[in-house]
Amino acid sequence: MNHKFVLVGSVCVAFVLAQPAALRAAPDGDFDRNGFVNPADFFFFEICFTLSGPDGSPGFEECRTVFDIDADDDVDLADFAAFQRARGHLPIPLRDVSGNVLSVNSTLPYNGRQTCGGCHDVAHISNGFIHQQGRTDAEGNLVMKDDFYDDGRWWIRSAGMYGRSSPGGGGLNRQTAGKENASESEMDMTAFYWAANCGGCHVGGGVAEFDRDGVRYWDQATERFGYEWLGKTPDEVRLDGDYALLDDNDGSLRPAPWDVSGVAAPECLHCHRANRMWVDGQDMHREWRAAVLGTTDRLVDSHGTPIPAFASAGTAGQGWFSELNVASDPPVLQLDYSVGVTNGSLLRNPDGSLCIPQTTLARPPTDQSCWGCHLPGGFQNKRGTVWFDERDIHFKKLTNRSDDNPLNDISDSGAAACNYCHRGDINHNFAKGDSPYAQFRNELDWVNFRSCRDCHLYGSPVRHPDAPEVLGPLDLATVHLVGDAERGPMAKLACQACHVPYPLARAIIVTDRSLTGSDAYYYTDEYLSANPLDPTDPDKSRWYPTLRPKLDSDGVVRYFPQKMEVAIFWADWDQNGTTKDLSDDALHPVILWRVREITGNQPLPGVTDDNGDGKLEVNRPAEILAYMQALKGNDHYGRQVASNPVLVKGPKIWYEDPQAPDGVSWFNSDDTGAYVQPYEVFGLDHNVLARTNAWGYFTEDPALGCGQCHFADSPVFDRKILVDPFDVDGRPVYKTVSDLTGLRPPT
Repeated sequence: MNHKFVLVGSVCVAFVLAQPAALRAAPDGDFDRNGFVNPADFFFFEICFTLSGPDGSPGFEECRTVFDIDADDDVDLADFAAFQRARGHLPIPLRDVSGNVLSVNSTLPYNGRQTCGGCHDVAHISNGFIHQQGRTDAEGNLVMKDDFYDDGRWWIRSAGMYGRSSPGGGGLNRQTAGKENASESEMDMTAFYWAANCGGCHVGGGVAEFDRDGVRYWDQATERFGYEWLGKTPDEVRLDGDYALLDDNDGSLRPAPWDVSGVAAPECLHCHRANRMWVDGQDMHREWRAAVLGTTDRLVDSHGTPIPAFASAGTAGQGWFSELNVASDPPVLQLDYSVGVTNGSLLRNPDGSLCIPQTTLARPPTDQSCWGCHLPGGFQNKRGTVWFDERDIHFKKLTNRSDDNPLNDISDSGAAACNYCHRGDINHNFAKGDSPYAQFRNELDWVNFRSCRDCHLYGSPVRHPDAPEVLGPLDLATVHLVGDAERGPMAKLACQACHVPYPLARAIIVTDRSLTGSDAYYYTDEYLSANPLDPTDPDKSRWYPTLRPKLDSDGVVRYFPQKMEVAIFWADWDQNGTTKDLSDDALHPVILWRVREITGNQPLPGVTDDNGDGKLEVNRPAEILAYMQALKGNDHYGRQVASNPVLVKGPKIWYEDPQAPDGVSWFNSDDTGAYVQPYEVFGLDHNVLARTNAWGYFTEDPALGCGQCHFADSPVFDRKILVDPFDVDGRPVYKTVSDLTGLRPPT
């Protein structure tokens, strides 16, 4: 039976959908039965209200069954008051994985697919990129494969996070395990590992629910694994990237315990939850969810009974628990829906059954829903981006804080500025720009997105009415000479090149995994400064990014501000039998657990701290050679870790060379046609500053503003960019923006 819940006063009452009007149990105001009380329903309410009166009931039976909430056989002002309170999304029955409505005393986890699927096409919605992360294409076809781009990088298996590999911190220098693997040594992040460690942000469904054959990993109703439905045995899936679990510390392998953890269904409330709880800058809904996922097959309730961590993560993420202690052994989670009833995020029916009220839902999601994942460990550490910062003119404008009326200001908790530019659609493929350093479903780049050019450009059909107008191509006096492919700086520079002159927070600038196979981070204030021409300046209040090309929203490649994060890592160099030709070579990043097997998670003997910063680094030829020789050894499965190990460090690829005096040589990463990624590059498109803080603005003397680009020692084109944190002597190596781009305005 398909039940729906409605709000009558403060009580959630159940009634049955698609029943004859006379059998409806509780009027709810939803005349057109679409799950929302909206203006269309108001139109019918007005008719019924007009037909009713003190001396007679309305003429239509539907008036009583839909609008007579106080059951006095008359549609009157009392019904109007209740109707107004019910405007919006009707309360939703809270359901478990079997579709049963949960009661307040239940300890079963709620299921987002069942809860929202009564009205919404969850299968279609959860095919969006936020759920699938490259597992499927726009039509829902399973598209993952080895060497996804057919360019020799066999370890890249999709156009998303689930399937890609990246050397720096953002990509964890990890690779998604293939569906089929010849040996344990080929394997790294399996689907189970990915769900446990990445599912805190990637909100259920897709990778966390279905294998690469499209079958649910574990079916609770039949108690069967997905591979069993395909007629396979446990031994046949021992090296299956969907049904194995590899320990990233020691490389040990065991069956993935999907039967214990359950699967993580699409979690709609992860984004659509209103009134979010933030503590010390952390979105607790994201923190609770991630913490429970990380317990995998060890989670118990307060009585010691095992409970499914993946299936329970969504419930925990909403705060519907009375106890959560992931530091205990074993970790404990006690689900308790009375907590939600008490704080108003759930409503209780007289029979004890539960529903989600309209006040719990945010549509579109608020900014805080986005920042739980993108801040602070995301954008702030990786990009130096902050939010809730009124220096950002877009945030200030879109929360009504740029006018003189404080009464119309939108609070931080109610702000929805992200959605203005990054608009979503029914597919839940949120609008995005072009990723500067990796492939993320490129066919979605700029689709439905509101870019700088869309909102500000003269003649744009979707110009924002309040956006300061960028003058048109006939005004040759302005530096904003857009639309002319041959002349003017904006033929080469993106708007952000001037209006995002610097990020607003420190960020990681180096990720070094060469020493032990574990993380060593260096920050912008260690290598850059507020003086763009002198990185050693003691003023560390800000730092300046580089400019790099990427595709703009109009299809033209322009230079954008971006952070080049130096990625230092070991790779296995496959020369493909052509030692003189680098164009067909592949440099496969060595899986981190295999590096740790060689190093024992400790620096090899003889490594020194050459720059005196208190951290050891692999930079001298003797150190590099010692690691190369060690990495030719075997892992505990008896397989060689790297046949031709090389060190990727900034622009240089170091390799063993018996003919060289020190035993090693290097070539420049730009000198090869082989794909190599010595930097993780993060776009800096947020924190847009007003023209008074942008490059080129000086009220007192406009010529000085022009000089920021056109004079010698330009802070824009001569500023120093870190390309290598330590050379053979331990000293940092810098290049100017002009060196890196070839750009040099006339002086």
